[in-house]
Amino acid sequence: MSSEGLIFVERAAGLLHANGQTTERTVQQITRLAKAYGYQLSALPQWDFILLRFKPLDPKGEPWITAEIDTKPVSIDMNKVARLNQWIDQICEDPHRQLENHLNTARMRLDEISAALPSSNPKFVLMSGLGAAALAIIFGISAWPILGLIFLIAAIGAIARRAIAGFTHNLFMQPFVAALITGSAGGLLGGHVPDGSLLFIELAPCMILVPGAHMLNGSIDVFRGRLTLGTARLVYSGIILLSICTGLLLGLALTGDSLAAYTTAGGLNILALDLLAAGIAAASFGIFFSLRWSMLIVPVSVAVSCHAVRWWVLSQGGHVIEGALIACLIAGALMTFFSHRLKIPFAALAFTSVVSMMPGIFIFKFSNGLLGMYNSGTASTLALFNDTYHNGMTALLIVAAMTFGLLFPKLIIECIVAKKPR
Repeated sequence: MSSEGLIFVERAAGLLHANGQTTERTVQQITRLAKAYGYQLSALPQWDFILLRFKPLDPKGEPWITAEIDTKPVSIDMNKVARLNQWIDQICEDPHRQLENHLNTARMRLDEISAALPSSNPKFVLMSGLGAAALAIIFGISAWPILGLIFLIAAIGAIARRAIAGFTHNLFMQPFVAALITGSAGGLLGGHVPDGSLLFIELAPCMILVPGAHMLNGSIDVFRGRLTLGTARLVYSGIILLSICTGLLLGLALTGDSLAAYTTAGGLNILALDLLAAGIAAASFGIFFSLRWSMLIVPVSVAVSCHAVRWWVLSQGGHVIEGALIACLIAGALMTFFSHRLKIPFAALAFTSVVSMMPGIFIFKFSNGLLGMYNSGTASTLALFNDTYHNGMTALLIVAAMTFGLLFPKLIIECIVAKKPR
């Protein structure tokens, strides 16, 4: 039994919880690690801490040891989680883990993982611009000057986000400022580009800010009965969305403009280019989540395949909600396998593969409609109400379809695997 091993378990729990690992997987991994070091473990993850209770496995009747780890699940870093899961597997298979040289090596390894940096600033800025441009292509923008403007605005927003991170730890300032820059740029460009293109200049850079991975993690916790933590994650995601919408609409208001009309048909007739854009969008989010280049092939391949399935459903006359549901059912099954195989957080990997389907445009138009109804007061028209209601319900149903599609196969597969005799 090693007291140093107990410290390793505490550090591992904090790192997994803080960097996007699903709660169920976090508990499983730290329980294995604790057992490897001679402890029985009881874990209670919450929003801003993890409560751990340890007890030696030997039958001496020693009391429980309680530790509270201060940590919040506000980051997504697939590289850290993958490396930490690999280290835990190595420790659990190491018969010499009690030796002093092992303890020194394990301590150094944990220090390296803790100090690992996210994606570099140039890479983050580049992929932010490419991701926003790719999402615009998926929604029907094909003019290179417009795509260049979208790339530039998203890149400036990414630079601002990294700069702000060095000055404040406020969780919502980064998305707010990036959206504010986007709204201001869209307002200044009003009248200089067609409304159909202007809308995506205003929206595409904001769509890369949507906290889909946190929403998925929150939904998983709710489905598994961890209501307190799941609700906290969903509230966190909701406030990020509110920050984005507020920044976007405030930026437009400061320049005397409002959200442009949606006149673009949406979707290209060139399937190959649409699939390429889906792959680029997935790669962008993979970089946002610090996924190693060598592993990007997995979410990119799944994203292209699932986007092709969605395209086929729409081409057969299906609704966008049906297309999202069917594509996400496939993505959920595939990413359940790959997340375990690669030891990467499911929510981040799954969301990366279906990011091209997220209903960002409907969310932002819904918020703009609510603002318009408020400003109109009693003079608000039925048409405005109907349009706002339609955008809100479409966004809600697409999110529900995507969430169900991603989580249903995961929960079923894990239930079957858990019941298999070992």
